[in-house]
Amino acid sequence: MTHAASAFGTVLVDRIEDTFRQIAQTRMRDLPFVNPRLSVAAVGFRPWMSSWIGVLVTPWGINLLQLPAPDAPFEPVRADAVIEVALPGAVMPFMPARLDPLGEFRMCSLFSPAQQFADQETALAAAHETLRLLFEPEVPEDAAHSTQSQANPPDRSRRRLFGLQP
Repeated sequence: MTHAASAFGTVLVDRIEDTFRQIAQTRMRDLPFVNPRLSVAAVGFRPWMSSWIGVLVTPWGINLLQLPAPDAPFEPVRADAVIEVALPGAVMPFMPARLDPLGEFRMCSLFSPAQQFADQETALAAAHETLRLLFEPEVPEDAAHSTQSQANPPDRSRRRLFGLQP
Protein backbone atom coordinates (compact mmCIF):
# COMPACT_ATOMS: atom_id res chain seq x y z
CA MET A 1 0.00 0.00 0.00
CA THR A 2 1.37 3.42 -0.90
CA HIS A 3 1.87 6.15 1.68
CA ALA A 4 -0.96 8.16 0.07
CA ALA A 5 -3.32 5.17 0.25
CA SER A 6 -2.32 4.53 3.84
CA ALA A 7 -2.93 8.19 4.76
CA PHE A 8 -6.32 8.14 3.01
CA GLY A 9 -7.20 4.91 4.85
CA THR A 10 -6.44 6.52 8.22
CA VAL A 11 -8.60 9.55 7.40
CA LEU A 12 -11.38 7.25 6.17
CA VAL A 13 -11.32 5.13 9.35
CA ASP A 14 -11.52 8.29 11.47
CA ARG A 15 -14.51 9.56 9.44
CA ILE A 16 -16.30 6.20 9.74
CA GLU A 17 -15.74 5.98 13.49
CA ASP A 18 -16.70 9.64 14.10
CA THR A 19 -19.89 9.24 12.05
CA PHE A 20 -21.03 6.06 13.78
CA ARG A 21 -20.06 7.31 17.27
CA GLN A 22 -22.34 10.28 16.65
CA ILE A 23 -25.14 7.89 15.63
CA ALA A 24 -24.49 5.78 18.75
CA GLN A 25 -24.77 8.86 20.97
CA THR A 26 -27.96 10.11 19.34
CA ARG A 27 -30.30 7.92 17.26
CA MET A 28 -29.23 4.57 18.73
CA ARG A 29 -28.80 5.60 22.37
CA ASP A 30 -31.00 3.64 24.77
CA LEU A 31 -32.60 1.41 22.12
CA PRO A 32 -33.33 -2.08 23.49
CA PHE A 33 -31.26 -4.00 20.92
CA VAL A 34 -28.06 -2.00 21.57
CA ASN A 35 -25.31 -4.00 23.29
CA PRO A 36 -23.85 -1.63 25.92
CA ARG A 37 -20.68 -3.78 26.08
CA LEU A 38 -19.71 -2.78 22.53
CA SER A 39 -18.40 0.46 21.08
CA VAL A 40 -17.76 1.75 17.56
CA ALA A 41 -14.62 0.49 15.81
CA ALA A 42 -13.60 0.40 12.15
CA VAL A 43 -11.50 -2.73 11.64
CA GLY A 44 -9.07 -3.72 8.90
CA PHE A 45 -10.03 -1.26 6.18
CA ARG A 46 -8.02 -1.90 3.03
CA PRO A 47 -8.10 -1.00 -0.66
CA TRP A 48 -10.13 -3.44 -2.77
CA MET A 49 -11.07 -3.06 -6.45
CA SER A 50 -11.35 0.76 -6.54
CA SER A 51 -12.90 0.86 -3.08
CA TRP A 52 -12.10 0.46 0.59
CA ILE A 53 -13.56 -2.43 2.55
CA GLY A 54 -13.47 -3.43 6.20
CA VAL A 55 -15.63 -4.32 9.18
CA LEU A 56 -17.57 -1.85 11.29
CA VAL A 57 -18.32 -2.89 14.87
CA THR A 58 -21.13 -0.94 16.55
CA PRO A 59 -23.22 -1.59 19.66
CA TRP A 60 -26.17 -2.52 17.41
CA GLY A 61 -24.45 -4.67 14.79
CA ILE A 62 -21.34 -5.75 12.96
CA ASN A 63 -21.21 -5.03 9.23
CA LEU A 64 -18.88 -5.14 6.29
CA LEU A 65 -18.58 -1.66 4.82
CA GLN A 66 -17.42 -0.81 1.33
CA LEU A 67 -16.68 2.80 0.46
CA PRO A 68 -15.67 4.05 -2.98
CA ALA A 69 -12.15 5.29 -3.60
CA PRO A 70 -12.09 9.08 -4.06
CA ASP A 71 -11.54 8.76 -7.81
CA ALA A 72 -13.99 5.87 -8.40
CA PRO A 73 -17.53 6.63 -7.19
CA PHE A 74 -20.06 3.81 -7.10
CA GLU A 75 -22.56 3.69 -9.94
CA PRO A 76 -26.05 4.79 -8.88
CA VAL A 77 -28.39 1.95 -7.88
CA ARG A 78 -31.87 1.71 -6.41
CA ALA A 79 -32.05 1.99 -2.62
CA ASP A 80 -33.32 -1.60 -2.37
CA ALA A 81 -30.68 -3.07 -4.70
CA VAL A 82 -28.42 -5.91 -3.64
CA ILE A 83 -24.88 -5.59 -4.94
CA GLU A 84 -22.93 -8.86 -4.95
CA VAL A 85 -19.27 -8.19 -4.19
CA ALA A 86 -16.82 -10.99 -4.99
CA LEU A 87 -14.05 -11.20 -2.41
CA PRO A 88 -11.36 -13.89 -2.41
CA GLY A 89 -13.21 -15.95 0.22
CA ALA A 90 -16.91 -15.34 -0.54
CA VAL A 91 -19.42 -13.42 -2.60
CA MET A 92 -21.14 -11.06 -0.19
CA PRO A 93 -24.47 -9.21 -0.63
CA PHE A 94 -24.22 -5.47 0.04
CA MET A 95 -26.97 -2.87 0.24
CA PRO A 96 -26.41 0.74 -0.81
CA ALA A 97 -26.41 3.35 1.95
CA ARG A 98 -25.69 7.03 2.41
CA LEU A 99 -24.79 9.20 5.37
CA ASP A 100 -23.88 12.84 4.86
CA PRO A 101 -20.47 12.65 6.58
CA LEU A 102 -19.50 9.56 4.54
CA GLY A 103 -21.43 9.95 1.30
CA GLU A 104 -22.37 6.80 -0.61
CA PHE A 105 -21.25 3.43 0.73
CA ARG A 106 -22.35 -0.19 0.81
CA MET A 107 -23.15 -2.29 3.85
CA CYS A 108 -23.37 -6.06 4.42
CA SER A 109 -24.81 -7.20 7.74
CA LEU A 110 -22.75 -9.85 9.52
CA PHE A 111 -24.31 -9.81 13.01
CA SER A 112 -27.46 -7.83 13.75
CA PRO A 113 -28.17 -7.21 16.50
CA ALA A 114 -24.84 -7.92 18.20
CA GLN A 115 -26.19 -9.23 21.50
CA GLN A 116 -24.14 -12.46 21.37
CA PHE A 117 -20.89 -10.59 22.01
CA ALA A 118 -19.88 -10.47 25.67
CA ASP A 119 -17.34 -7.69 25.19
CA GLN A 120 -15.55 -5.47 22.68
CA GLU A 121 -12.56 -7.82 22.50
CA THR A 122 -14.77 -10.70 21.31
CA ALA A 123 -16.49 -8.47 18.73
CA LEU A 124 -13.13 -7.27 17.41
CA ALA A 125 -11.87 -10.86 17.21
CA ALA A 126 -14.96 -11.76 15.13
CA ALA A 127 -14.27 -8.78 12.85
CA HIS A 128 -10.64 -9.81 12.32
CA GLU A 129 -11.59 -13.45 11.72
CA THR A 130 -14.23 -12.41 9.18
CA LEU A 131 -11.65 -10.39 7.28
CA ARG A 132 -9.19 -13.27 7.43
CA LEU A 133 -11.78 -15.63 5.97
CA LEU A 134 -12.77 -13.15 3.27
CA PHE A 135 -9.28 -12.10 2.20
CA GLU A 136 -7.09 -15.09 3.10
CA PRO A 137 -9.23 -18.12 2.27
CA GLU A 138 -7.71 -21.48 3.06
CA VAL A 139 -6.43 -23.39 0.04
CA PRO A 140 -6.46 -27.19 0.24
CA GLU A 141 -2.95 -28.65 -0.04
CA ASP A 142 -3.72 -30.60 -3.21
CA ALA A 143 -5.15 -27.45 -4.87
CA ALA A 144 -1.71 -25.90 -4.89
CA HIS A 145 -0.53 -28.67 -7.23
CA SER A 146 -3.56 -29.09 -9.47
CA THR A 147 -6.39 -27.07 -10.93
CA GLN A 148 -9.84 -27.42 -9.46
CA SER A 149 -12.56 -29.02 -11.54
CA GLN A 150 -15.26 -26.70 -12.88
CA ALA A 151 -17.78 -29.34 -11.79
CA ASN A 152 -16.71 -28.73 -8.19
CA PRO A 153 -16.02 -24.96 -7.83
CA PRO A 154 -14.95 -23.55 -4.46
CA ASP A 155 -17.77 -22.70 -2.06
CA ARG A 156 -17.62 -18.91 -1.83
CA SER A 157 -21.03 -18.48 -0.25
CA ARG A 158 -21.87 -16.38 2.77
CA ARG A 159 -23.32 -19.50 4.48
CA ARG A 160 -19.94 -21.24 4.22
CA LEU A 161 -18.19 -18.20 5.62
CA PHE A 162 -20.19 -18.32 8.83
CA GLY A 163 -20.14 -22.09 9.16
CA LEU A 164 -23.80 -22.55 8.30
CA GLN A 165 -23.13 -25.34 5.80
CA PRO A 166 -21.59 -28.71 6.57
